[in-house]
Amino acid sequence: MRFTRRQSLGLLAGAAAAPFMPHVARAQAGKAVIGIQFGLPYLNFIVAEGLGLFQKHAEEQGAGIDFEITRISGPTALTEGLLSGNVNIAALGMQPLLIGWEKTLSNYKMGGISGYWKGTYTIYANDPAIQSIADIRPTDKIAVPGPTSSQAVILRRAAHKIFGDANRFDQQMVALPHPDAVAALSTGNTVQVYFATSPFAEILGRESSVHVIGSSVDYNPKDMTNGVTAALSDFVTNNPLAVKAFLAALDEANAFIPENVEKTAELYFAAEPSKVDDEQKVEIIRNNAHEYTTIPNGVVETATFMKSLGQLKEVPGSWQEVFFPPVNEGPGS
Repeated sequence: MRFTRRQSLGLLAGAAAAPFMPHVARAQAGKAVIGIQFGLPYLNFIVAEGLGLFQKHAEEQGAGIDFEITRISGPTALTEGLLSGNVNIAALGMQPLLIGWEKTLSNYKMGGISGYWKGTYTIYANDPAIQSIADIRPTDKIAVPGPTSSQAVILRRAAHKIFGDANRFDQQMVALPHPDAVAALSTGNTVQVYFATSPFAEILGRESSVHVIGSSVDYNPKDMTNGVTAALSDFVTNNPLAVKAFLAALDEANAFIPENVEKTAELYFAAEPSKVDDEQKVEIIRNNAHEYTTIPNGVVETATFMKSLGQLKEVPGSWQEVFFPPVNEGPGS
């Protein structure tokens, strides 16, 4: 089966709707607003919300605060939400966290409070001549969500590792939303390569016209945490019990997911409906069950790589400089 753009948009209704979400109301006293986007990277937030874990741990900590999840499209909007006070905790990639941390050192002091997603991307191609990233030709187009996305960073890591030139493919990137990328890869010649995240990776896995040429684990540092949460220093300082409750809720959700795959699928697809069948829903969750962690890894290595690309002026002396307590008192890199 080949997917048209219309069919691809229907595969994950929530993801397609993300750009049309209204601006969130300003966070109120006694409420912690958590900003996320749509898709499998945010599964642990959805599970924690569905099981009432945020409120459970807030009560256990005596935090006196209610948690509320809102969905906002894109890291730029999430960062702006933090700076404006509309969002208290934002789920971001490592790259926007590091950029925000450096730019706000003298004022807002934006920093990380946890990891949340290890972030495995499956790399697909539709041309049999392309069996690895090394086979990508100058005329081939590569679909990524944007030039500063995690996928774009991984592509640059791969180009540096294989060719010694991190920017080799920069002019070949095509910025496409995931549904459009799935359709472009499976129905025509618009793009030849696509960095897929779940559930689109599993859907393409059933498509005979495409094949896997690699994975993000081939190029990322070991146990790299692509997904991290961020906050401003004022919120962390004024709400230490809420931060502990948030971390405890994510940790419990992370442990719940691999042990309760069918229930997790029920919670996720109730929150973000999809047209895939029940068997595939469970398969998608099972394939991603071990992708979630609150431990931030790869912070300094990513900052070093970003500095080499001119995206950061300086590299932090340690990963702990970028993250707030209590996470920076535990394991990480």
